[in-house]
Amino acid sequence: MSRIELTISFTDDSGAIRQERHSVESTYHADLAGEHRVAHILLSELKVSVGEQVEPKHNATASRWLEFPNRPAGLEQYFDIRNSQALWFELASLVMGAEGDLILAQAYKVLEPLQEPSFSDDTAINNLYYVHDRKLTLLNQSVHALIKVQDLVNRLLHESLGGDLVDTCKLDWERVQLTRANVAKGLMDKLAQKVLSQANFDAINQALDIPKTTPRALTSRTYRNQLMHHIRPSVDYSMFFSAIESRAGEDITNAAGNVIGRRHILRARPPVQYLFKDLYAANSEYLDAIVAMLQKLSQLDILRR
Repeated sequence: MSRIELTISFTDDSGAIRQERHSVESTYHADLAGEHRVAHILLSELKVSVGEQVEPKHNATASRWLEFPNRPAGLEQYFDIRNSQALWFELASLVMGAEGDLILAQAYKVLEPLQEPSFSDDTAINNLYYVHDRKLTLLNQSVHALIKVQDLVNRLLHESLGGDLVDTCKLDWERVQLTRANVAKGLMDKLAQKVLSQANFDAINQALDIPKTTPRALTSRTYRNQLMHHIRPSVDYSMFFSAIESRAGEDITNAAGNVIGRRHILRARPPVQYLFKDLYAANSEYLDAIVAMLQKLSQLDILRR
């Protein structure tokens, strides 16, 4: 058993020093590599915790979604109002969490070395892997949160408009029925029945269209789909990822443009599929669009009571 002691000193502008001391008993056998790993992890987390980070810009907007008008309503509207408010609470939390994760992911990216270390340098590779893994974990958490926002918007519309926008007869209706296509059909039906006004119908659909028009929407959507339905796409360093080889290969054509064969390139290491800076920019932009969509929806009385 070994003992690890941690002392953190805080020095203010006057030169006064305050210290926090902690100790931990470890059951692991101590070696130099393990000690370095612990020190590297603690230093990395300290740098992120106290280092410069981008200021969140959507917290104030998301917080306002929780300021409900609380107008008088009949008992028959209880579930519409109660469930709508619960969904707005979750949507606000998801948005603030997604933005916070993106900001922290960028803070870890700053800690990565400018040059990729030699693969033979185990210490440097391990140091890089830790900050890279923390960076991607936070990025992917943000991506999953934004996917969930879109799913919960479907539920928000369903619950706010009477709970009958989609068919709820089957036990797994939330998975198979609560889709954007079915929600769109339900909105059309309510418009035809004059339960939903043309103005509200148009406003809802205009809001839902906002995320589709972001310039980097394709990058964000493609990465999200690969993350959800395939092996993890590589980001920045292909050495940390697996890769499935294409069976199709590439066409070999003659001067006339006719395919005369196929080519398969064998590489020691597959190329990187994404750069973090591109994913950060794309998902930050997509987050902005999601917030714009929710803000527009929050301005409709029928969706926020």
